[in-house]
Amino acid sequence: MDFERLLLTDSSELFKFSIDFEDVAYLLLIDTFSKAPKGFGEKIMDDDFVPNSNHIIVKCGLRRELSAEERDFILSFAESILSFKPSIDYMIDFFYVDTELESDYPEEQGVLDLVDVVNKVFKSDIVIKNASSMNNIMQK
Repeated sequence: MDFERLLLTDSSELFKFSIDFEDVAYLLLIDTFSKAPKGFGEKIMDDDFVPNSNHIIVKCGLRRELSAEERDFILSFAESILSFKPSIDYMIDFFYVDTELESDYPEEQGVLDLVDVVNKVFKSDIVIKNASSMNNIMQK
């Protein structure tokens, strides 16, 4: 499975996973820079949940059903990225999407158009402060 980063901001990263040029999944990581809310811990633990310092929202939009191997690849990918960040809480929310995330990059409007679609599909609120910044570059 191939992957590429589509977007990088100060608080989020978006990756596309593909096989033979077919989009399989998109993985969005959002750093909240805050502790996880109490409701987050109740989903995965008893009332004994004590949040770590940093809550990372992780959403995986699937274009089709994944094989066990493909799912494991994406889970391992997310774990390898997040394992470097200390004191975090996260869980991956998988859901299906019927939209391909494409963009006319590197044009500034292409990045902004991509962010608009990502915000709709992932119900997120990513904001691009400077569309021409190298920090927002999409990498293949």
